[in-house]
Amino acid sequence: MRIFLTGSSGFIGGHILRRLSQQGHDIICLVRSSRAAHLSAMALPGVTLLEGEFTQPETWKQELEGCDVVVNAVGIIRETKNASFALVHEQAPIAMFEAAKELGVRKIIQISALGADHGAQSQYHLTKRAADQRLMELGISYVVLRPSIVYGPGDQSMTFFRSLAALPVTLVPGDGQYRLQPIHIDDLVQAVSLAVEREDIKDLRVDAGGGRVLSYNELLDVLAAWLGKKRGILKVPIPLVLMRLVAWSTDLAGGRGPISREELDMLLRENWCDNCLFVATFGRESVAVEVGLARRPLSEEAKWHANLVHLRIPLQLSIAFIWTFTGIISLMTFPNSMELLARVGLTGTFAEVILYGTCVFEIVMGLATAIGWQIKWMGLIQLALMFGFTVILSYGMPALWKDPFGPLTKNIPLIAATLVMMALND
Repeated sequence: MRIFLTGSSGFIGGHILRRLSQQGHDIICLVRSSRAAHLSAMALPGVTLLEGEFTQPETWKQELEGCDVVVNAVGIIRETKNASFALVHEQAPIAMFEAAKELGVRKIIQISALGADHGAQSQYHLTKRAADQRLMELGISYVVLRPSIVYGPGDQSMTFFRSLAALPVTLVPGDGQYRLQPIHIDDLVQAVSLAVEREDIKDLRVDAGGGRVLSYNELLDVLAAWLGKKRGILKVPIPLVLMRLVAWSTDLAGGRGPISREELDMLLRENWCDNCLFVATFGRESVAVEVGLARRPLSEEAKWHANLVHLRIPLQLSIAFIWTFTGIISLMTFPNSMELLARVGLTGTFAEVILYGTCVFEIVMGLATAIGWQIKWMGLIQLALMFGFTVILSYGMPALWKDPFGPLTKNIPLIAATLVMMALND
């Protein structure tokens, strides 16, 4: 069959792409230019890359002609300046559905989300639901799959929960008793594959969950066991009032934070379903999360990621604090700072210019690091400054190496910390 696929560079879309390619279909992948090289390097048989923007129909509309099926797997979990829920989940998909019908496509498969129903309240769910509704009104064969949290190789949601389970102490929003039903990517992709190939599977909206409903607390325990934590984890409940303040702060900071208000509301709403229609339609039970996790043995990179990912922001802020605070203190203790410069041969107006310029630069660099602006370049500049300070002070004031407070020796772990900050940011 000839299939038009969107979202192929994402987690769900990438797995769908590989499965459909293995089954011998011809697939046109709509992909951004920045991701085209990655997909091209995979050299999957039957795959044609179409560079374009999902939100710009003029870049892909004509390629729908001659296609049998359209599969839409595009989705975002947080809005950005250039990608809103309304644009990515509603406007662009509806434009694609209408164009597909106009150009003779026989069936459309929409990857929606569990919760995109009559009780939807978040913009994430409301926009997904609006696209689903429009598709069902068009008079074209359709299958709308509404999965719960999807996990498997390359996921993001479960990777985040796994990193929480790796912490010595895990903070839990509220009582942690809200229910989830994670579905393994293999079960979802199998359903998509059957929906593509079987003509009798049509005009359905199907909720899709895993083989076990469990609470958020139980999920953390399962993930801790998968990580090899024999003693489990220490969970500390956080009042929802405080969690809402954290979520509000995340939104205020443009998404730079652990959880947004929408994500918190969706978590508390719960995410589980009756799987009867899914099983009846696709002829198989979904696996429980313990089984799905066991399919992917714990790797070194997964363990490293789980243990280090939450250190990225604290480390970044700590390094930012050092540079900002140092710059401020140097300005506040001007006479002492001038004396230090004199001891390395810098005096007069030139020394003042050097002092003021360096202090202001350190403060600006610290603030830039704190907000995560150009971390790679900030890190490189910091490494250069630390190396330069160390060389100059070692030459002009070698006694500092013997100072019990370690004004120079502390540069060594700070250099290492800066390298780690750069690596974690990547």
